[in-house]
Amino acid sequence: MSAYQLQFGIYTALDDDATLSALIVGIYDNPAQAGDPDDDTLFPYVTISDGTSQPWDTDLDRGDEAIAEIHVWSRASNSLEAKEIQDAIYSILHRGTIVISGSVFIGSDYITQTVQRDPDGITRHGVQEFRIIYEEA
Repeated sequence: MSAYQLQFGIYTALDDDATLSALIVGIYDNPAQAGDPDDDTLFPYVTISDGTSQPWDTDLDRGDEAIAEIHVWSRASNSLEAKEIQDAIYSILHRGTIVISGSVFIGSDYITQTVQRDPDGITRHGVQEFRIIYEEA
């Protein structure tokens, strides 16, 4: 099972959504770090974390259950911006469809989400987890 193809599928699902695109600057794997804590040019943005996966292979099938973490980064003065972005992500990934090359997508379900202030005292950091099940094509 390909973790690369899963991440690419999640990225594509998020990137293709006009509502989410209107709310964020971009979706990054490893965003450039602004040197000045007052530099808000990168915000708000989304990152896709490494997550975890657990195979569920049988004698006849090979499959995977992955927990994908989606991170929201905001410099708004309150948590509303981060939560609005999380709502858009939820609408895309919860019971949505993810195209995973070489695999048959079975389902995606929302697990949990949080929003908290980062240790820098400025940035709001939201984390969502989604359970994604797919099998080898």
